[in-house]
Amino acid sequence: MFGRVKVLESKDVAQGGKEIPVTIVTGFLGSGKTTLLNRMLTESHGKKIAVVLNEIGEVNLDSELVVQTLGEELKVMNNGCLCCTVRGDLTKVAKDLLKKNLDFDHLVIETTGMADPSPVAQTFFMDEELQRHYFLDAILTVVDGFHIEKNLKTVRETQDQIGFADIIILNKTDLIEEAKIGEVEKIIRGINGVAKLVKTQKCAVPVSEVLGIAAFDLQDRVKIDPSIMAEYHDHTHDDEIQSIYIEEKRPLDLEKLNKFMALIVNELGEQVLRSKGVLNIQDNPLRVVFQGVHMTVGSSPDREWAAGEERKTQMVFIGRHLPRDVLAEGLSMCVAQG
Repeated sequence: MFGRVKVLESKDVAQGGKEIPVTIVTGFLGSGKTTLLNRMLTESHGKKIAVVLNEIGEVNLDSELVVQTLGEELKVMNNGCLCCTVRGDLTKVAKDLLKKNLDFDHLVIETTGMADPSPVAQTFFMDEELQRHYFLDAILTVVDGFHIEKNLKTVRETQDQIGFADIIILNKTDLIEEAKIGEVEKIIRGINGVAKLVKTQKCAVPVSEVLGIAAFDLQDRVKIDPSIMAEYHDHTHDDEIQSIYIEEKRPLDLEKLNKFMALIVNELGEQVLRSKGVLNIQDNPLRVVFQGVHMTVGSSPDREWAAGEERKTQMVFIGRHLPRDVLAEGLSMCVAQG
Protein backbone atom coordinates (compact mmCIF):
# COMPACT_ATOMS: atom_id res chain seq x y z
CA MET A 1 0.00 0.00 0.00
CA PHE A 2 2.86 2.39 0.68
CA GLY A 3 5.57 3.62 -1.64
CA ARG A 4 8.05 6.38 -0.82
CA VAL A 5 7.86 9.92 0.48
CA LYS A 6 8.34 12.67 -2.07
CA VAL A 7 10.37 15.63 -0.85
CA LEU A 8 11.23 18.72 -2.89
CA GLU A 9 14.47 20.61 -2.34
CA SER A 10 14.35 23.72 -0.12
CA LYS A 11 16.51 25.98 1.97
CA ASP A 12 14.69 25.21 5.22
CA VAL A 13 14.91 22.21 7.53
CA ALA A 14 11.95 20.67 9.35
CA GLN A 15 12.86 20.40 13.03
CA GLY A 16 11.31 18.59 15.98
CA GLY A 17 8.39 20.54 17.37
CA LYS A 18 7.98 22.70 14.28
CA GLU A 19 4.41 23.07 13.06
CA ILE A 20 4.24 21.97 9.44
CA PRO A 21 1.48 23.35 7.19
CA VAL A 22 -0.76 20.83 5.43
CA THR A 23 -2.51 21.48 2.14
CA ILE A 24 -5.27 19.14 0.98
CA VAL A 25 -5.86 19.13 -2.78
CA THR A 26 -9.26 17.81 -3.73
CA GLY A 27 -11.56 17.94 -6.74
CA PHE A 28 -13.60 15.51 -8.79
CA LEU A 29 -12.09 13.03 -11.22
CA GLY A 30 -10.17 14.72 -14.02
CA SER A 31 -10.45 18.25 -12.68
CA GLY A 32 -6.69 18.88 -12.76
CA LYS A 33 -5.40 17.97 -9.29
CA THR A 34 -2.26 16.23 -10.54
CA THR A 35 -1.56 19.13 -12.92
CA LEU A 36 -1.72 21.50 -9.93
CA LEU A 37 0.54 19.20 -7.91
CA ASN A 38 3.12 19.15 -10.70
CA ARG A 39 3.14 22.94 -10.70
CA MET A 40 3.78 22.91 -6.96
CA LEU A 41 6.70 20.56 -7.45
CA THR A 42 8.34 22.34 -10.37
CA GLU A 43 7.88 26.03 -9.60
CA SER A 44 10.76 27.72 -7.77
CA HIS A 45 9.52 28.58 -4.29
CA GLY A 46 12.14 27.39 -1.80
CA LYS A 47 9.88 24.86 -0.06
CA LYS A 48 10.52 21.19 0.66
CA ILE A 49 7.24 19.44 -0.01
CA ALA A 50 6.31 15.96 1.15
CA VAL A 51 3.50 14.53 -1.00
CA VAL A 52 0.89 11.87 -0.25
CA LEU A 53 -1.12 10.53 -3.20
CA ASN A 54 -4.33 8.57 -2.77
CA GLU A 55 -6.26 6.50 -5.30
CA ILE A 56 -9.25 4.19 -4.94
CA GLY A 57 -7.93 1.43 -7.21
CA GLU A 58 -5.21 -1.10 -6.54
CA VAL A 59 -2.74 0.74 -8.80
CA ASN A 60 -2.03 4.46 -8.45
CA LEU A 61 -1.16 5.75 -11.90
CA ASP A 62 -0.95 9.30 -10.58
CA SER A 63 2.47 8.41 -9.20
CA GLU A 64 3.52 7.85 -12.83
CA LEU A 65 2.00 11.15 -13.92
CA VAL A 66 3.59 13.26 -11.17
CA VAL A 67 6.90 14.84 -12.21
CA GLN A 68 9.75 12.35 -11.92
CA THR A 69 12.67 14.56 -12.89
CA LEU A 70 13.57 16.06 -9.52
CA GLY A 71 14.71 12.92 -7.75
CA GLU A 72 12.05 13.21 -5.06
CA GLU A 73 10.34 10.35 -3.32
CA LEU A 74 6.63 9.74 -2.98
CA LYS A 75 4.16 8.17 -0.51
CA VAL A 76 1.38 6.32 -2.32
CA MET A 77 -1.82 5.07 -0.68
CA ASN A 78 -3.99 2.72 -2.75
CA ASN A 79 -6.99 0.43 -2.29
CA GLY A 80 -9.21 2.92 -0.56
CA CYS A 81 -10.19 6.51 -0.07
CA LEU A 82 -8.48 8.73 2.50
CA CYS A 83 -11.81 9.99 3.77
CA CYS A 84 -12.98 6.54 4.86
CA THR A 85 -11.25 3.17 4.40
CA VAL A 86 -7.61 4.26 4.66
CA ARG A 87 -8.03 7.29 6.89
CA GLY A 88 -6.19 5.54 9.73
CA ASP A 89 -3.33 4.93 7.32
CA LEU A 90 -3.08 8.68 6.69
CA THR A 91 -2.60 9.25 10.41
CA LYS A 92 0.16 6.64 10.44
CA VAL A 93 1.84 8.15 7.36
CA ALA A 94 1.83 11.65 8.86
CA LYS A 95 3.36 10.35 12.08
CA ASP A 96 5.95 8.27 10.24
CA LEU A 97 7.12 11.38 8.39
CA LEU A 98 7.89 12.94 11.76
CA LYS A 99 9.59 9.86 13.21
CA LYS A 100 11.92 9.54 10.23
CA ASN A 101 13.04 13.18 10.61
CA LEU A 102 12.61 13.76 6.90
CA ASP A 103 13.65 17.18 5.70
CA PHE A 104 10.40 18.84 4.62
CA ASP A 105 8.45 21.95 5.57
CA HIS A 106 5.09 21.47 3.84
CA LEU A 107 2.83 18.43 3.43
CA VAL A 108 0.57 18.22 0.38
CA ILE A 109 -2.12 15.54 0.17
CA GLU A 110 -3.78 14.82 -3.17
CA THR A 111 -7.00 12.93 -2.49
CA THR A 112 -8.84 10.64 -4.83
CA GLY A 113 -11.44 12.39 -6.96
CA MET A 114 -14.16 10.68 -4.93
CA ALA A 115 -13.02 11.99 -1.54
CA ASP A 116 -15.03 14.15 0.82
CA PRO A 117 -12.32 16.52 2.18
CA SER A 118 -14.00 17.02 5.55
CA PRO A 119 -12.85 13.78 7.26
CA VAL A 120 -9.41 14.08 5.64
CA ALA A 121 -9.03 17.51 7.25
CA GLN A 122 -10.41 16.13 10.48
CA THR A 123 -7.42 13.81 10.74
CA PHE A 124 -5.17 16.75 11.60
CA PHE A 125 -7.17 18.24 14.46
CA MET A 126 -8.62 15.10 16.08
CA ASP A 127 -5.24 13.51 16.89
CA GLU A 128 -3.20 15.19 19.65
CA GLU A 129 0.20 14.24 18.25
CA LEU A 130 -0.66 15.50 14.78
CA GLN A 131 -2.02 18.70 16.30
CA ARG A 132 1.36 19.39 17.89
CA HIS A 133 3.31 19.02 14.66
CA TYR A 134 0.94 19.93 11.82
CA PHE A 135 -1.66 22.57 11.06
CA LEU A 136 -4.10 22.81 8.17
CA ASP A 137 -3.00 25.55 5.81
CA ALA A 138 -5.78 25.28 3.23
CA ILE A 139 -8.25 23.02 1.45
CA LEU A 140 -7.82 23.51 -2.31
CA THR A 141 -10.60 22.30 -4.60
CA VAL A 142 -9.95 22.09 -8.32
CA VAL A 143 -13.17 22.38 -10.34
CA ASP A 144 -13.53 21.20 -13.93
CA GLY A 145 -15.43 24.20 -15.30
CA PHE A 146 -16.29 22.39 -18.53
CA HIS A 147 -17.94 19.40 -16.83
CA ILE A 148 -19.14 20.96 -13.56
CA GLU A 149 -22.87 20.70 -14.24
CA LYS A 150 -22.65 17.05 -15.28
CA ASN A 151 -20.42 16.24 -12.28
CA LEU A 152 -22.77 17.92 -9.82
CA LYS A 153 -25.69 15.90 -11.17
CA THR A 154 -23.70 12.67 -11.26
CA VAL A 155 -21.78 12.48 -7.96
CA ARG A 156 -22.56 14.23 -4.67
CA GLU A 157 -18.86 14.43 -3.68
CA THR A 158 -18.46 17.24 -6.22
CA GLN A 159 -20.67 19.47 -4.09
CA ASP A 160 -18.94 18.39 -0.86
CA GLN A 161 -15.56 19.30 -2.33
CA ILE A 162 -16.69 22.74 -3.47
CA GLY A 163 -18.52 23.46 -0.24
CA PHE A 164 -15.55 22.65 2.01
CA ALA A 165 -12.93 24.58 0.02
CA ASP A 166 -10.87 27.55 1.21
CA ILE A 167 -9.59 28.12 -2.33
CA ILE A 168 -11.54 27.09 -5.43
CA ILE A 169 -9.52 26.77 -8.62
CA LEU A 170 -11.93 27.03 -11.52
CA ASN A 171 -9.94 25.15 -14.13
CA LYS A 172 -10.32 24.59 -17.88
CA THR A 173 -11.71 28.08 -18.48
CA ASP A 174 -10.21 27.90 -21.98
CA LEU A 175 -12.84 25.27 -22.82
CA ILE A 176 -15.75 27.48 -21.74
CA GLU A 177 -17.30 30.33 -23.67
CA GLU A 178 -16.85 33.70 -21.93
CA ALA A 179 -20.58 34.08 -21.30
CA LYS A 180 -20.70 30.61 -19.73
CA ILE A 181 -17.92 31.34 -17.22
CA GLY A 182 -20.22 33.72 -15.33
CA GLU A 183 -22.89 31.00 -15.11
CA VAL A 184 -20.32 28.53 -13.76
CA GLU A 185 -19.13 31.04 -11.15
CA LYS A 186 -22.75 31.53 -10.06
CA ILE A 187 -23.16 27.77 -9.61
CA ILE A 188 -20.01 27.62 -7.49
CA ARG A 189 -21.01 30.64 -5.40
CA GLY A 190 -24.37 29.01 -4.75
CA ILE A 191 -22.50 26.20 -3.01
CA ASN A 192 -19.64 28.17 -1.43
CA GLY A 193 -19.90 31.94 -1.24
CA VAL A 194 -16.84 32.62 0.91
CA ALA A 195 -13.93 30.70 -0.65
CA LYS A 196 -11.44 32.56 -2.79
CA LEU A 197 -12.06 31.70 -6.45
CA VAL A 198 -9.23 31.63 -8.99
CA LYS A 199 -9.90 31.08 -12.71
CA THR A 200 -7.19 29.11 -14.51
CA GLN A 201 -6.16 27.18 -17.58
CA LYS A 202 -4.18 24.00 -16.82
CA CYS A 203 -4.07 25.07 -13.16
CA ALA A 204 -1.65 27.90 -13.94
CA VAL A 205 -1.79 29.59 -10.55
CA PRO A 206 1.25 30.99 -8.69
CA VAL A 207 2.28 28.64 -5.89
CA SER A 208 2.40 31.62 -3.52
CA GLU A 209 -1.40 31.81 -3.87
CA VAL A 210 -2.01 28.22 -2.80
CA LEU A 211 0.79 27.25 -0.37
CA GLY A 212 1.58 28.93 2.94
CA ILE A 213 -1.57 31.04 2.92
CA ALA A 214 -3.13 30.09 6.33
CA ALA A 215 -6.62 30.00 4.83
CA PHE A 216 -8.15 27.24 6.97
CA ASP A 217 -9.92 28.48 10.12
CA LEU A 218 -11.24 25.71 12.34
CA GLN A 219 -13.43 28.01 14.44
CA ASP A 220 -15.21 29.28 11.35
CA ARG A 221 -15.72 25.69 10.21
CA VAL A 222 -17.27 24.70 13.53
CA LYS A 223 -19.74 27.59 13.28
CA ILE A 224 -20.82 26.40 9.85
CA ASP A 225 -20.79 22.66 10.61
CA PRO A 226 -20.43 21.61 14.29
CA SER A 227 -20.37 17.94 13.24
CA ILE A 228 -16.82 18.42 11.94
CA MET A 229 -15.63 17.92 15.52
CA ALA A 230 -17.43 14.59 15.86
CA GLU A 231 -15.09 11.69 16.59
CA TYR A 232 -16.26 9.66 13.61
CA HIS A 233 -17.35 11.02 10.28
CA ASP A 234 -19.64 8.71 8.35
CA HIS A 235 -18.91 8.71 4.63
CA THR A 236 -19.80 6.22 1.95
CA HIS A 237 -19.29 6.20 -1.80
CA ASP A 238 -21.45 5.26 -4.73
CA ASP A 239 -20.98 1.49 -4.83
CA GLU A 240 -21.59 1.44 -8.58
CA ILE A 241 -18.37 3.37 -9.25
CA GLN A 242 -15.36 1.14 -9.82
CA SER A 243 -11.75 1.54 -10.83
CA ILE A 244 -10.39 -0.84 -13.47
CA TYR A 245 -6.68 -1.21 -14.20
CA ILE A 246 -5.36 -2.93 -17.32
CA GLU A 247 -1.86 -3.17 -18.75
CA GLU A 248 -0.10 -4.45 -21.85
CA LYS A 249 3.65 -5.05 -22.04
CA ARG A 250 3.81 -5.34 -25.83
CA PRO A 251 4.10 -2.14 -27.94
CA LEU A 252 0.83 -0.75 -29.30
CA ASP A 253 -0.16 0.17 -32.82
CA LEU A 254 -1.24 3.83 -32.72
CA GLU A 255 -3.96 3.49 -35.38
CA LYS A 256 -5.51 0.49 -33.64
CA LEU A 257 -5.34 2.28 -30.29
CA ASN A 258 -7.14 5.34 -31.66
CA LYS A 259 -9.95 3.12 -32.94
CA PHE A 260 -10.15 1.36 -29.57
CA MET A 261 -10.39 4.66 -27.66
CA ALA A 262 -13.03 5.96 -30.11
CA LEU A 263 -15.04 2.78 -29.52
CA ILE A 264 -14.85 3.30 -25.74
CA VAL A 265 -16.12 6.87 -26.08
CA ASN A 266 -18.96 5.83 -28.39
CA GLU A 267 -20.07 2.73 -26.49
CA LEU A 268 -19.16 3.49 -22.86
CA GLY A 269 -18.88 7.26 -22.89
CA GLU A 270 -21.67 7.91 -20.38
CA GLN A 271 -20.36 5.20 -18.05
CA VAL A 272 -16.72 6.36 -17.95
CA LEU A 273 -16.13 9.24 -15.52
CA ARG A 274 -12.36 9.29 -15.80
CA SER A 275 -9.62 7.56 -17.78
CA LYS A 276 -5.86 8.03 -17.71
CA GLY A 277 -2.69 6.17 -18.47
CA VAL A 278 0.80 5.82 -19.85
CA LEU A 279 1.11 4.35 -23.35
CA ASN A 280 3.93 2.38 -24.97
CA ILE A 281 3.59 3.11 -28.69
CA GLN A 282 5.61 1.14 -31.24
CA ASP A 283 8.70 3.01 -32.58
CA ASN A 284 8.12 5.93 -30.22
CA PRO A 285 11.06 6.64 -27.86
CA LEU A 286 8.75 8.72 -25.63
CA ARG A 287 6.08 7.67 -23.20
CA VAL A 288 2.64 8.97 -24.22
CA VAL A 289 0.27 10.12 -21.49
CA PHE A 290 -3.47 10.10 -22.10
CA GLN A 291 -6.18 11.76 -20.02
CA GLY A 292 -9.93 11.46 -20.35
CA VAL A 293 -12.91 13.02 -18.58
CA HIS A 294 -16.34 11.72 -19.52
CA MET A 295 -16.36 11.64 -23.34
CA THR A 296 -13.38 13.95 -23.84
CA VAL A 297 -10.05 12.13 -24.33
CA GLY A 298 -6.65 13.46 -25.34
CA SER A 299 -2.99 12.47 -25.27
CA SER A 300 0.42 14.13 -25.27
CA PRO A 301 4.08 13.04 -25.50
CA ASP A 302 5.87 12.68 -22.18
CA ARG A 303 9.49 12.01 -21.23
CA GLU A 304 11.77 9.38 -22.76
CA TRP A 305 11.63 5.89 -21.36
CA ALA A 306 14.40 5.65 -18.78
CA ALA A 307 17.25 3.15 -19.14
CA GLY A 308 16.19 -0.11 -17.55
CA GLU A 309 12.57 1.04 -17.20
CA GLU A 310 9.99 -1.52 -18.23
CA ARG A 311 8.13 -0.23 -21.27
CA LYS A 312 4.47 -1.06 -20.84
CA THR A 313 1.04 0.46 -21.27
CA GLN A 314 -0.91 1.15 -18.09
CA MET A 315 -4.51 2.32 -18.21
CA VAL A 316 -7.09 3.15 -15.53
CA PHE A 317 -10.81 3.56 -16.17
CA ILE A 318 -13.11 4.85 -13.42
CA GLY A 319 -16.85 4.69 -13.90
CA ARG A 320 -20.07 2.73 -13.54
CA HIS A 321 -20.65 -0.85 -14.70
CA LEU A 322 -17.45 -1.01 -16.73
CA PRO A 323 -16.72 -4.34 -18.51
CA ARG A 324 -13.19 -5.23 -17.39
CA ASP A 325 -12.88 -8.20 -19.77
CA VAL A 326 -13.98 -6.16 -22.77
CA LEU A 327 -11.52 -3.37 -21.97
CA ALA A 328 -8.66 -5.82 -21.46
CA GLU A 329 -9.45 -7.69 -24.67
CA GLY A 330 -9.75 -4.43 -26.59
CA LEU A 331 -6.34 -3.29 -25.42
CA SER A 332 -4.76 -6.62 -26.40
CA MET A 333 -6.13 -6.15 -29.91
CA CYS A 334 -4.14 -2.91 -30.20
CA VAL A 335 -0.80 -4.72 -29.99
CA ALA A 336 1.50 -3.90 -32.92
CA GLN A 337 2.41 -6.72 -35.29
CA GLY A 338 6.02 -7.82 -35.70
